[in-house]
Amino acid sequence: MISESVSLSAEPKVKATKRKIPAYLVRETIDGIDFYYPGFRQVLNKQKKLDEIMGDSGLQFFLKDYLSDVLKIGLDKKLYRVGSGELGFHASVRNNMGLDVVIFDKSILTPDKITPRYVTVPPKVVIEIDVNVELPDHGSDLFQEYVIRKVDSLFKHGVEKVIWFFSKSKKVFIALPGQAWQIDDWNQDVELFEGVKVNVADYIAQEGFKLE
Repeated sequence: MISESVSLSAEPKVKATKRKIPAYLVRETIDGIDFYYPGFRQVLNKQKKLDEIMGDSGLQFFLKDYLSDVLKIGLDKKLYRVGSGELGFHASVRNNMGLDVVIFDKSILTPDKITPRYVTVPPKVVIEIDVNVELPDHGSDLFQEYVIRKVDSLFKHGVEKVIWFFSKSKKVFIALPGQAWQIDDWNQDVELFEGVKVNVADYIAQEGFKLE
């Protein structure tokens, strides 16, 4: 049951910053805007090292693994490639995104397009877990400035569906091009693709993961 909907019509705005931030702290670039690793300020202030801020949380890792496993079991391996981790997607100039879980059409992501560089063809479906970036402005609204921007850019570059799970609110957002987002509690069954469904709340309960 869909509980809410969110329009994609709101235009995200990002404030400019005068502070020079090294390129190695950039996690993603979308529409020419750099989004940084969470904790990048501590690295700049020499309170942390770079490798202390680059990894996923345990919850993110295991949710990615779970979703990927379900898709690999449920989808036809002759038709689709499923992957998880932090796939680099070079969509276009100044659009370099990290993707958590992806479903590719094998006829699009052919073997010759799998190289040591970022993938340059779009997945059919992208599944994201939480928001793992920061902006220099402490007051940034990352839902407007990052989530909406990233979904819009993925659609612009050929992705057909985006699903985004948020562990803090325990919500799931399902976005299709040109439609209002569907929002629901994540204790509902969610169809990822072609009849393959998951229930993240059930999985977390079964595994006994601790949510803060």
